Amino acid sequence: MFTGIIQEIGTIRQPRTINDGLAIRIEAPKSTGLLKPGDSININGACQTVTEIGNRWFGVFAMAETISRTNFPYFQADSRVNLELPLTLNDPLGGHLVSGHIDCTGIISGITPGPQSTRLTIDYETDLGRYLIEKGSVAVDGVSLTVFAITESSFAVSLIPETLGRTNFKYRDVGDPVNLEFDQIGKYVEKFFGSSKENLTMDFLYKHGFVR
Repeated sequence: MFTGIIQEIGTIRQPRTINDGLAIRIEAPKSTGLLKPGDSININGACQTVTEIGNRWFGVFAMAETISRTNFPYFQADSRVNLELPLTLNDPLGGHLVSGHIDCTGIISGITPGPQSTRLTIDYETDLGRYLIEKGSVAVDGVSLTVFAITESSFAVSLIPETLGRTNFKYRDVGDPVNLEFDQIGKYVEKFFGSSKENLTMDFLYKHGFVR
């Protein structure tokens, strides 16, 4: 489990295709010192397992399922990626609960700098927009962000200078693919109510503990 608060920007070394997977080494001095083989780490929003540790770098092996759902196929030598280590019981929940399981990729369709923040507009081509609400949360390349300006095929987020400086968004251009993970709380609520044959009434909410 993660929070969407990025701890380091890593640099991809030359990725290698092995069968239907991708072996990736990432130069990340800060994160590497806290990792050992078998640990989990969030890379651009996707939870991966550390397979090897080197001098200032660590390695992971992305399976075919991960590759099919993420922007990992676009990795090249010197690509920059967002990194976050798993949440511990002692950590503050500064962003929102992020599982590290990517729903789909989106495309940056607009970057608009402003005096206080930079507006990022992201297009997506799935029906997953039902999980987006104004002022709700979404993880974009693993970064916890607040959603606004939602349409049927796009939404916008604002990047304050602190976020821009600490993430790989400062290297992004229009047309770049980004990993999207929609709020998992919305998914659980949808599943719960979708499987229920009862109507949504005050009695239903009292019965299932949503109100007291």
